[in-house]
Amino acid sequence: MTFKKQLKSPLAGSVLVVMSGLSFFFTCMLLPLVGPAGARAPDADKNQLAFLGVLGLTFLLAALATWLKLMRRREDHSPFPVWSLGLCAVCTLLFVLQLTGLLAI
Repeated sequence: MTFKKQLKSPLAGSVLVVMSGLSFFFTCMLLPLVGPAGARAPDADKNQLAFLGVLGLTFLLAALATWLKLMRRREDHSPFPVWSLGLCAVCTLLFVLQLTGLLAI
């Protein structure tokens, strides 16, 4: 089985969706680091970098899952990847809110 064929298998996309969901759960656990109390902490810059790093990983996993599922969808007309696209949108929204400082209010 070639690598490209393995990537188009249903298992690969599903594993990435589950991994991105778990990563999003971890991102949600880190939200207090960049919230009102975390923004006033002495290590606020390190907290923000840690949060943005985990958020970036979550977005990367969700985007890869979306890409794999869309590639597979072209061939076998499988369902549209609503959950992984939704997670990409939520990650983008969190990123914008963090960069504008609205999470620290």
